[in-house]
Amino acid sequence: MQKKKKTVDPELKQMLSELEDVADKLGYKIRFEKGNFAGGYCVLKESKLLVVNSRNEIERRIIIVAKSLKEIGIDDIFIKPNIRELIEKESSRKLKDIDEVTEQAEN
Repeated sequence: MQKKKKTVDPELKQMLSELEDVADKLGYKIRFEKGNFAGGYCVLKESKLLVVNSRNEIERRIIIVAKSLKEIGIDDIFIKPNIRELIEKESSRKLKDIDEVTEQAEN
């Protein structure tokens, strides 16, 4: 029996892609990995990494990346105004908020 793949909103995919571009400008590589963790940024053998759990819904991935980028610091680089606004908005949300939204969507 095959698992049914969820369709992902192209707008959300685009947002995540643009956040990946911002991370790249800051010198961070984003890795999407499976595991029992939320995610965040770190330095591993001088490589700047932002690790995100690939099992998370795309909305949660966006929040984790946005929060991490905000913590790293985005003031010194140019970011499209709509993406900067997204980072500011999402970084102030709590991960618990997205869990509640996801649960409501699933029911």
